[in-house]
Amino acid sequence: MINEITEAILLARNDSAQLPRIASLAQSIPSLSNHDVDELLDRLLDFGDELRQARDSESIQTAEREDDPLHFDQLIQPIIHQLVQREIKVAEDKDNPERVWGPDRYQNIQTLYRLTPTQSDLRNHLLRWLAVEGHEEAMQIWTDLICDDPPEHRLGIVLAFSPLLQPGFEPPAGMFSQLINHATSHSQIAPAVFDLFNYFYRNKLVDEHPAEQRVEALTELLGLVAGQLGKIEEGDFPPGSNVRQINQLVSDSVALIVALCDTFAQLEHEPAIPKLHQALNLRHRRVQTEAAAALIRLGDEMGKQALVELADQPVARLRALAYAEELGFKNEISLELQGEIAIAESHLAIWLSEPQQMGLAPSNIEFLENREMYWPGYDHPVQCFLFEYSYGSGEQTHTNVGICGPMTHAFAADIRHLEPDDIYAAFAGWQTVHNEIYQIPLSRAQQAFPNQWRRLIGDLEAEAFDALEPITAASFFGDIIVVANATRDSQPGTAIVDGQSVRWFSHGNGQAPIDWQMAYAIWRGQQMLSSFNESESA
Repeated sequence: MINEITEAILLARNDSAQLPRIASLAQSIPSLSNHDVDELLDRLLDFGDELRQARDSESIQTAEREDDPLHFDQLIQPIIHQLVQREIKVAEDKDNPERVWGPDRYQNIQTLYRLTPTQSDLRNHLLRWLAVEGHEEAMQIWTDLICDDPPEHRLGIVLAFSPLLQPGFEPPAGMFSQLINHATSHSQIAPAVFDLFNYFYRNKLVDEHPAEQRVEALTELLGLVAGQLGKIEEGDFPPGSNVRQINQLVSDSVALIVALCDTFAQLEHEPAIPKLHQALNLRHRRVQTEAAAALIRLGDEMGKQALVELADQPVARLRALAYAEELGFKNEISLELQGEIAIAESHLAIWLSEPQQMGLAPSNIEFLENREMYWPGYDHPVQCFLFEYSYGSGEQTHTNVGICGPMTHAFAADIRHLEPDDIYAAFAGWQTVHNEIYQIPLSRAQQAFPNQWRRLIGDLEAEAFDALEPITAASFFGDIIVVANATRDSQPGTAIVDGQSVRWFSHGNGQAPIDWQMAYAIWRGQQMLSSFNESESA
């Protein structure tokens, strides 16, 4: 199996189709012996030159590098993920001899980490592996790497720290001191370090907060970071910064302010109140919410007033309600803002504001409709809410429809012109994965199902389509369908034929069209929602 993994990695360097094979082979890793794990790790280190090339070319790679499947570190990542899963399984049995590592493994993991590009999420997986093992040597390496060569992939840093936030973890002597003195100088790591300290202090796992001796300096730091963020909000950007750098600076600043707000609340550090007011006056809703909660804990009534007002903002509502309940004044917030529609609206606004989505909260969001229905993957009817959201104003306005309920999602394709039934179908069809729903290459469909193929193509050709071009075939619970690009009345779109009828889906908005993949998702969703809900109402 190790040879097969190695061969798949070699092939995948030039053939992205091998990536699923790597992931499939990696599923067997949790059953490997310690000897096999060490051999596999040695094989991965044989690719050191490829990793060095990826690391050395990192400076010229774009921010979207993680979306490129051919970066070498990403070929290894599914393997390390499964090695971590193996470690978690082994660690459950305290007497399992497989828990004992040989000294070479510690060094080999460290070597692999150092070879990996700093922006790669592989680094976070390797740190997690060390943290799950958890013994003193592993944690010393973990701490050294965090302090002097930390990962840059922000979204994955939680992987590196999460094993430390588990019951039973005991930090080695000197670990927290090393982190406060060295790791907190790294903007991407500092928030996670303070969150770790706050967790241990909140749960009474340490007698003294690890940052307590630095609290005065941290108070000044909060003022500096809040001041810097305030300048950015006013359009005063650091000289020479591009858009990506500014966005990263904002993200790092917000994360640090949030962690520091919690730190001052935990320490009941009243001298931080003026700096918390400075943070409260920023426009960023998450910062306002955390600063308000910290002020309440420090006895400042302005925090409560701010939190009640923040509940009116969809992107801040869920956190504001949670803090209001925790701090005992939820009854002072309007019941309308605590209802199902308001909660669903908040979920969608938060989802849209995530960095992987739009990156900021919508400027406007309005409730369209909701209905209770049976949904794929659910045994009972669920409430589904549709909202129209907008960004910007005037001619620059971007508007679309999102859903909350069985899922929280929005598409890049403009679906506003669709009927509500088809909007729900788009989300249901996009979400559903089933082993009896799969695509079939056109050549294979023609050979395997010649009679159905001729009949389906004949049905398509009988319609008033121009420029008909079959794109793919598919099997939907045993029924064969054909999806084709076509033009009708000079409008581009997608035609789908299933032996019973031909459905037409116009591209709609040419700037954000409903392409054939989206049309096929709508078709799938129509079939499932119709079947589920008609059978229940019959």
